[in-house]
Amino acid sequence: MRRILLLIIIMLSLIIGASTLTRGHQWGDDFAWYIVQAKSILDGNTDGFMQQSAFTNGESTTHLGPLAYPWGYPLILVPVYAIKGISPLALKLPGLFFYAGFLVCLYLLMKSRLTEAESLLVVSLFAFNPLLLQFLDQILSDIPFIFFSTLSLLLMTREGKRNIMDYVFIGAAIFFTTFLRVTGVLLLGCFLIVEFFRLLHHRKDRITTFQIIKGSLIVCFVFILLWITNLLLFPSGGESYFSQYAELIETAKRFLPGYFNVFSFFFGDTQGWKYLYYLLFLLFLFGIWYRWKQELIFVLFFALWMLVHITYPYWQGPRYIFPLLPIFVYFVFQGMRFLMERLPEDYRLTAQRVCYGFWILIAGIFLVRSSTNAYVNLQNNRAINGPFDPYSTDVYNYIKEQTPSESVVVFFKPRVMVMMTGHPTIMSMECERVLKGDYLVLSRKVGENQQIPPEEIDTCNLSLNQVLKNNRFVVYQIQK
Repeated sequence: MRRILLLIIIMLSLIIGASTLTRGHQWGDDFAWYIVQAKSILDGNTDGFMQQSAFTNGESTTHLGPLAYPWGYPLILVPVYAIKGISPLALKLPGLFFYAGFLVCLYLLMKSRLTEAESLLVVSLFAFNPLLLQFLDQILSDIPFIFFSTLSLLLMTREGKRNIMDYVFIGAAIFFTTFLRVTGVLLLGCFLIVEFFRLLHHRKDRITTFQIIKGSLIVCFVFILLWITNLLLFPSGGESYFSQYAELIETAKRFLPGYFNVFSFFFGDTQGWKYLYYLLFLLFLFGIWYRWKQELIFVLFFALWMLVHITYPYWQGPRYIFPLLPIFVYFVFQGMRFLMERLPEDYRLTAQRVCYGFWILIAGIFLVRSSTNAYVNLQNNRAINGPFDPYSTDVYNYIKEQTPSESVVVFFKPRVMVMMTGHPTIMSMECERVLKGDYLVLSRKVGENQQIPPEEIDTCNLSLNQVLKNNRFVVYQIQK
C-alpha cells in the first residue's frame, strides 16, 4: 500500500510539474551559458567555448560568472539539445525527471528514520511544494544537484556493513554532485570527518579500524579518479568562484539574516508563513539537539553549506538552500517527536494525530497552490515574457541575418545573445566601452540593468545609427 501511495504522490507531482513548465524562460543568462556549453560538447568545441567566454567576461563591464560552469549539467542537456536544439520546454524535461528521482531518494532517506506515515508526509511536502515545482521552469543545475546531494546522503548514511561497491557508489555520487556544482565537494569533507570520528571511537578494534580506513581510501580514490577524468575531458573555468571570497566576515554579516529567513519561502512568501517558519525553526533546533549524534553528517553538511554560502558575495535567494531543505524538514519532524515523547503517555497519541493533521493540511495547501499555478500556466498556453518572446526574436533574427558574423554586439544579457546568434557579445554600463562593439541593443523595459538606459544613451555623444526598433528593444549600428 505504501508503495502505491508513494507512486501516486510522485506521479501527481510529475503531472503538476510538467503543467507548470512554460515555452520560454525568465530573463537572466546563466541558463544560456549552460546551453552554450552543452552545444560546445556536442560540437566537440569546448576550447572554442572557453575563448568565447573569456571574451564576453573580459570585455564586459563586470564578470558575468565563471568562464565555465561545472560540466555536469551541460552534459545532461546534450541529448535534449541534440534532438530539439534551443527548445526551452524540452530542455526543462531533464529537471522534471531528476525531481522524481529526488523524491524517491528522499523517501528512502526518511523511511529508516521516521514512521511510514511521516516519510510519506515529508515526500508530499516536497512533491507538491509550489516553490520547488515552479523552479522546474528554470534551466539551471539546482534540481539535478538536489537529486545527487540527497542520493549521496542516502548512500553515506545507510546502515549495515558496507562492501567495496558501497564505497564506490558513495565516491561516484559525491563526484556527480560536485560535477554539477563545486560545493558538492563539501559532502566528501563531511563523509571523511564522520569516518575520522568513527576511527577514533573504534581505534582499539583493528578490524573495524582497517575497514574504515579502506572504505575512506576507496571513496577518495573513486572521487579523484573521476575528477581527473573530468579535468582531462573538459576545460576548467570555475576558478573565479574562489577568487570572489574576499571580505568574508562583512559578507557573512550582510547575508546571514537573509539566508536565515529564506527558509520560510519553502512554505510561502507571506508574513503568516514567516511566523510559522519561526515556530518550526525552534522545532528544528530541538530536533538537532535530539538527534545530532546519530545524524552528524546532516549537521555537518548543513553547517558547512551555510558557511560557504553566507560568505559568497552574490545573493541567490532560495535556490542556494534547496539541498538543505530535506535536512531542515527532517529535524523539524524530529523536534516534534522530541516534544511528544515528553508528554504524559495518555496524550501522545492525540499529539501525534494533531501533528499528522497539521502536515496533511500543509501538504494539501501546497497541492492546491501548485495545481492552481499549473492551471493558470496551461490557460495562458505556457506563455512567458522573456528572451524567447517575439520582440526578442526580431532582434536575434536581425543580428543573425543582417550583420556580419564577427560583429560584436553590446547587450544587457550578453550570454543570451551569444546563445541565440553566435555573435561575440559584451555587456557595457559605460559609454566608452560601448565603442568596443559594432551594434548596440538596448532594452526599453529594464532601465539601468546592466546597460545604459535608452533615454540616457544620447548623453554618451556616440555616433549611433538606429536600425531596428520594436516595443521592447532598440538596435543601433555603432559608427566608428
